[in-house]
Amino acid sequence: MNFLFNLPLADPVDGVIFFAILGIIALVVAWRKKIWPFAVALLVVLITWFFMRTWQVPLYLFAAGIVPVAAFLSKPRRIMISLGLVAALATAGLANMEYQTYPNIGSLDPREVAKDMDYKEFSSLKSSDQAALVHVDIPGKKSGFQARQAIAYLPPAYWKGAKLPVMVLLHGNPGGPDQWFGSGEAAETADQFQATNDGMSPIVIAVDATGSETANPICADSDVAKVMTYLAEDVPAGIKSSFRVDKDQSHWTVAGLSYGGTCAMQIATNHPDAFGSVINISGEAQPTIGDHAATVQKFFGGDETRYNAQDPVHLLQKNKYPNLEAVFIAGVDDSASVAALKNQSELAAKAGIKNYYGTRPGGHSFQVWRPGLREAFAWAAGRGGIEVKVDPFDGIEEKDVRS
Repeated sequence: MNFLFNLPLADPVDGVIFFAILGIIALVVAWRKKIWPFAVALLVVLITWFFMRTWQVPLYLFAAGIVPVAAFLSKPRRIMISLGLVAALATAGLANMEYQTYPNIGSLDPREVAKDMDYKEFSSLKSSDQAALVHVDIPGKKSGFQARQAIAYLPPAYWKGAKLPVMVLLHGNPGGPDQWFGSGEAAETADQFQATNDGMSPIVIAVDATGSETANPICADSDVAKVMTYLAEDVPAGIKSSFRVDKDQSHWTVAGLSYGGTCAMQIATNHPDAFGSVINISGEAQPTIGDHAATVQKFFGGDETRYNAQDPVHLLQKNKYPNLEAVFIAGVDDSASVAALKNQSELAAKAGIKNYYGTRPGGHSFQVWRPGLREAFAWAAGRGGIEVKVDPFDGIEEKDVRS
C-alpha cells in the first residue's frame, strides 16, 4: 500500500504522458473536422488568461486547457464528453506538475496528524495526547480588516502547560490560510518536529493576508485596506487572547510563500518588534499588482513617498534591524525570486540582519515551499527558545545564518 501512496504525480515522466494524452485527443477532435470548438475554446482560454495573467500562470497551461473545452463542445456528445473528462484530468495533471500541489497519490488523501476542531470544541478541552488543528477567528479590531478564519496547529506539549513560541504563516495569491495546511503540509511538518522533541513545537498559525481567495491588497496600510496593521498588531493580539503562548514576540517567527514571503518582509521592516525572525520563501522584489505605476496609483493615490515608506527594499537601505534574523529561500528555476531574494539578503546584511540565503530545486511551486518550511522549522523553533534535540529535516542551523 505504501508503494501505491508513494507513486509520484509530479514527475517529468508524468508530464510527457499528460501532453501525449492531450495531443491524441486534440488530433481526434481536429480529425472530425470540428474546428469551431477549438475557436470557441481558444476564446474562453484567452479571456481566462487576461484575468489571471498577474498570477503568472504559464502559457502552456492555458494552451492545454483548449483541448478539454474543445472536446466538451464537440459531437457526438457521449464520446467527446468522455474524452473531455480525460483531457481535463491531463490538464489538471500538468497544472499539478507546475505548482507541485500534490507530489504523490498519498497526498490526495493525507493522514490526519492533528484533530481538526473549531474554537468552541478547543475551549472545552482540558487535556489531550494529540495535536490539534483549531479554526479560530482573529478579528481586525484595530485595522478594520475583514479576515477569514485562521488555522492553528497546537502540539501535544500545549496541554502540559508549555508556553510556546508562535510561527505565523502567510499564504500566496491566490490563496488562503488553508493553503499552508493543505499543499504546504505545515501540520505534518510541525508534527514530525514535535515527535522528535518531546511533544514541543512552535504553535503554527496560518492567517488571512488578503481578505479573499483572489484579492491582492499588497499587504500594506493603504487607501484600500489596513492589512499591515492587521498582521502586525491585530494578529499577535488575537493569538495572545485565544491561546496560551510565549508572549515575548521576539521569539515569534513570520513566514510566507510567494505573496506571503513578500508580506513577511514588509511586516518585519515596518514593524520590527512584531516578530524576531522572518522566513521569506519565493517572495517578490517589491509589493506589486503587476505594474509599479498602477500599484502606486491604486493603493497610495500615486504618491511614491507613501509607497516607499512601506517598501522593504527602501526600508532596508534606510534603517538598521539588529534584533532581526531572516531566512531567504528561492527555487533555482524561479529567476524572479532568485534575483529578488538575493538582493534582499544582501540589503538585509547591510541593515544588520543576520540571514541565510539559498536556492532549492524547483520553480515557483510547492516543490520549493514545502521543503523550504521544513528546512527552516528547527531554526525558527530554536529562535523561539525551544531546545532542539533533533532536527528531523536536517535543516538550517543558527551557524548558517550570518551577517
